[in-house]
Amino acid sequence: MSFMDSTQDKIPALVKDLSDRNEDVRWAAAYALAHIGTPAVDSLTRALADRDSVVRLRAAWALGRIGDPRPTDQLIALLRDGDWAVRMRAAEALGNLRAHKATDALILALRDEKTDVRRHVIAALTRIADPASADRLGDLLKDADWRVRMGAALALSAIGTEKSLDLLKAATCDENEYVQKIALAVTSKREESCEPVKK
Repeated sequence: MSFMDSTQDKIPALVKDLSDRNEDVRWAAAYALAHIGTPAVDSLTRALADRDSVVRLRAAWALGRIGDPRPTDQLIALLRDGDWAVRMRAAEALGNLRAHKATDALILALRDEKTDVRRHVIAALTRIADPASADRLGDLLKDADWRVRMGAALALSAIGTEKSLDLLKAATCDENEYVQKIALAVTSKREESCEPVKK
């Protein structure tokens, strides 16, 4: 038996361990599957549909570490999962994959009710930095929720094209100081017409 065959033989048991009652065992299995890499992708992709949310989130985490784009559609679907931790890991994985295909779904996920999910969505959009999303992100600079505006500003700054930075200028006058600081950090100067930041 070759080394590859023996490694692949371990995959079913490791996938089963993703739902072990012991958290250390669960994470050890996820790390091992991520280390195995491409041979584990099919099994991990199937695990994304497991009834156990613990299995889904660790499978998403491992797939994000492997970097194979094949499960992109399944990871995008998990952005609507009922478990916020699964949504968070799906966003993280899509960012690691730099999955441009996921940009629209991630933009919608900027409105997720959970702070940790939004934080990972912002990180994913920043890593993907898809120039094609600049207009949609620019529109979000007018959103009523400052956290959505902050995510859009970070993603636009990461894109870094002339167009995205032009769009970002609108946020230099934002009423939220965090959004404003992000915009000011990557644009030349604050326009004189800006209103004072609301405290």
